[in-house]
Amino acid sequence: MNRNMKKHVNNDIGKDVTIDMKKNINNDIEKDMSIDIKKSKNKDTRKNMDKEKEKETKKDNNKIRKEINKLLIIAIIPVFLNQLLSYGICNLRLSYLYMPALFFSAAIMYGIYFLITAIVKKTHIATYIIAIIIFIISIISNIKLYYTGSPIYLSDVYFLNNIGEVTGLVKGDVLQHIDYVQHLILLVLLIGICIISKKYSYEIKTNKNRIIIGVSIIVAFAIIFVPIKPKDTFILNTIYDVDGRKDYEATTTGLDYYIKYGVLAGMYGMELENRSTPPDGYNEEIVKQELEKASEIDQETKDLQKPNIIVMFQESYWDIEKIEEVEFDKDVTENMDNLKKEGTSVNLLSSSYGGLSSNIEFELLTGGNLAYFGTGYHPFIQLYSRKESEDNPSIIKELKNNGYKTKMVFGRDYYASENVYKKLGIDQYVNEYQSMEDYEQKIKGTHLSDEALVDNVIETLKNKSPEDRIFYMTATIETHMPFYKEKYDNYDINVTNSSLTEEETGTILSYAQGVYDTNVQIKRLYEEIQKLEEPTIIVVLGDHLPYLYNSKGEDILQKLSYFNTDDEKTNLLRKYTTEGIILSNYDKKVDLDNEYISPDMLLTTIINQMDIKISPYYKWLYSIKDKLPAQNQYISLDNDGNIYYINETLPAEIEEIKDIREEMQYYLFERRD
Repeated sequence: MNRNMKKHVNNDIGKDVTIDMKKNINNDIEKDMSIDIKKSKNKDTRKNMDKEKEKETKKDNNKIRKEINKLLIIAIIPVFLNQLLSYGICNLRLSYLYMPALFFSAAIMYGIYFLITAIVKKTHIATYIIAIIIFIISIISNIKLYYTGSPIYLSDVYFLNNIGEVTGLVKGDVLQHIDYVQHLILLVLLIGICIISKKYSYEIKTNKNRIIIGVSIIVAFAIIFVPIKPKDTFILNTIYDVDGRKDYEATTTGLDYYIKYGVLAGMYGMELENRSTPPDGYNEEIVKQELEKASEIDQETKDLQKPNIIVMFQESYWDIEKIEEVEFDKDVTENMDNLKKEGTSVNLLSSSYGGLSSNIEFELLTGGNLAYFGTGYHPFIQLYSRKESEDNPSIIKELKNNGYKTKMVFGRDYYASENVYKKLGIDQYVNEYQSMEDYEQKIKGTHLSDEALVDNVIETLKNKSPEDRIFYMTATIETHMPFYKEKYDNYDINVTNSSLTEEETGTILSYAQGVYDTNVQIKRLYEEIQKLEEPTIIVVLGDHLPYLYNSKGEDILQKLSYFNTDDEKTNLLRKYTTEGIILSNYDKKVDLDNEYISPDMLLTTIINQMDIKISPYYKWLYSIKDKLPAQNQYISLDNDGNIYYINETLPAEIEEIKDIREEMQYYLFERRD
């Protein structure tokens, strides 16, 4: 090959190599660019994916946060509902004094809340239902508190059968006694909770979950409410500190009980303390032995012979002259003070303040004592709803067994207790509100006058056969609440000086007029029995102190110096002490031999000094009078007048009597064979 050809060949080869190299370089560049583009795309994709993932995570976190917030709010709502229930019923005086009860009360509300939710599916609907119930109950309790001094109780369900009579307690415009400011605040708060609950509502979607939740709560409530003594004792001691209870004043009324424990826990605590279970260490044989020994007791004094017995059960009667803040132009209780010199007077330790007269009727006519029942217990409604209560002992039965004819006359019976009196053994029951044709014409103030009822007593005594002996009891009503200056058109007394407000002074005056009328009528009745040849005695007793409230809902009596000494026990004693007097038309007097007794000892003492045969129970009761003459749910008094809180350690002899008496009452009144 010549040189030129070689050159061409070399040039061609060089060109090809160059072209190949260029191609390779271009390919490499394209590859690199492709890789870079891919990398860039991947990076963007990754970024987008990360952003999406971050968004999803945030979304999930927000969702979880919202669910947690929803559950937290749902968990808090029952706590607020529980507080508002207490606010509505306790009239702003809510102050939990015992923390375990705070948690227990909230736990009960949780149970109610989620039980209703299980039924209606959605939590906000359960909130609506409970809010409506709270508002209604708070209004009812407000009215009840005004008229009786007691808030609404779980046991009030027993009154539903006599709702017609119970509503007769209310005179005038019911609406004027509602605290509108309190209930407006309550309504606003309840509406606020309902709005929040709607926003954060939760739905139990499956029927399976609804059934599981509902059944679980029902079982839990069943365990709580079914009487099991070890369980009940444990709850009472851990949540209510019954054995270690020292602040006695904090449980002396239903309202105080709620303030200490909360409404729901308070209702349940009352139910537990009310349960008819054998006392600790109950030994029926010991009770029988005591009754056997009592059957052999000879009644040493039978000086009272076999008289007619007239019991004047005076509504809210108390010595108004003990008030220092108000002075009158005449001695309101002069007649009764003079009659005390003619007969036997005594201080009565009532089991009630401001209302629930039938509890005192129970003690007076049976010898039973409310101290051995729980707070809020109502024997006429609860104990005597049982068929076997027909066999319970009573003073009326004792007298009937000795040939007495018996009659009970009410100025008005607010507890529809005709059935109870039949079980007590009464021959004739009369509710003048239903039977007296000219009832409206004989009203003085707002109720039937004392004069009208004393007329009935006198007429009965005049028309009875001389051979018959009668037990006649009448429950007066003129001095029943409400009290306000316009209650009477005319007054026999006037206020000359007062340190109270004009409204409070008028309230005191209206009560004093009723007391004055009682004094006049008892004197008239006493003068009438002096004309009889048959031995006759009159037993006069006040059932409880009056409930005197001002327009602010304040208890006027509790503002007075008489009830505010430096001694808390004395204050409590005075709050529950009323007047008792026994008069006769012959030269024999009842020997009470005690400065204070409770109503259960009053007729018990009288029949033990009469020339009649009585059962061992009433002999036994009379035999312990000098050791434990007076007690109620809050305090006890010994024969020397020493005052003890009911739950504190008593002197050994009194403690022993108290324990036996508790067993005796259970055996005779509550035991079920």
